[in-house]
Amino acid sequence: MKLTNLCTRDIIKRLGFVEKTTPFSVSVLIPTYQRAYLLDHVLDALTKQNYKDFEVVIILKPSGDGTEDVIQKYSRLLNLNLVIQAKGYIVNALDLGLENASGDIIIFLDDDAIPFPNMVQTYLDTYTLPNVGGVAGDVIPAALTHCKILPFLEPSSELVPSCKPFMAMLARKLWLSPITGLEDNLVYLSKAGVVEYDYEIGQIAKGNLTKSLLGMGANMSILKKTVEDFRFPNSWIRGLSWEQFLGWYIHKKGYRLLFNPEIRVYHIHHGQTLSRNITEEKKEILRWTENNLLFYRLWNLEPDISKMHRLFWLLYETVVDVSKICRKKELTRLPRLKSRFYSEIIGLKWILSKKVKGNYNPLIDLEKLC
Repeated sequence: MKLTNLCTRDIIKRLGFVEKTTPFSVSVLIPTYQRAYLLDHVLDALTKQNYKDFEVVIILKPSGDGTEDVIQKYSRLLNLNLVIQAKGYIVNALDLGLENASGDIIIFLDDDAIPFPNMVQTYLDTYTLPNVGGVAGDVIPAALTHCKILPFLEPSSELVPSCKPFMAMLARKLWLSPITGLEDNLVYLSKAGVVEYDYEIGQIAKGNLTKSLLGMGANMSILKKTVEDFRFPNSWIRGLSWEQFLGWYIHKKGYRLLFNPEIRVYHIHHGQTLSRNITEEKKEILRWTENNLLFYRLWNLEPDISKMHRLFWLLYETVVDVSKICRKKELTRLPRLKSRFYSEIIGLKWILSKKVKGNYNPLIDLEKLC
């Protein structure tokens, strides 16, 4: 059945499902740190939602930048629940949010992601489909200039791939094949333990509901009852791939995970970061190291994770990086190359500590990279 250019409610009707008369309750969860100016625009956009009956849970790590004043400004315009984060990183903020959100549906929104007016309503519409445990929306890169949002021309989405990666078909067969049950997902977890995006599914996803192992934390949601016994391992700083770790958990419980292109936010590019103030090179090394550690986070938890696929992935990516550094002088590849070495060292230490029942936490070594 071709569903292109149909709104979510049209799709639901054509599939033969009846919308629920009683909507879910909704919580919008926003972790924030040192982004008072941007948070102002995010909260303003939430006041303009077509659907009004939702709470906003803000997890604030105080920084003295005036964020409290911004929150106070909207205290009469939104149903706000402020939670103070005294220590920790992004996953600690997310755990606090999960504990304090009261909604049946929890929408994750970054403090630099400005939602379209139909965001909450379209999430609600999508959850009327049967057995949906999580829904992701599209993330559109943009700049904020003189209080005006200017979307980037290319790429038009940070989530849907716009070009077919080199050797994509061969890589998907040899080392980037999806774990069982994620073969037709836009975003999926490969047997090499890395998050990948399917180009072919992406072309469909531009105008249709598709399966996806969630998406980006800037714009995604979950059904709260699917994570009542879930907490993030305390082993992240920047939190790379936390979305797919959470999505994998919900997927293993038998729920459907979807991507809906109608649910959109503008993701403002501004050069700031939720992590501590470190050099750009260290920031990139930390980012890629955390991303690559997903393989070890799922070790002994996901049976489809494969050491052979991981080895093929390591060899291929290393050869590509070394080649581009040497031949084309692409020095931006250096952090990726270094991070691959760090992630394997940290990951192996993690596995060995588990075998001997040690208390090693990869956060120890990740903090050294800062």
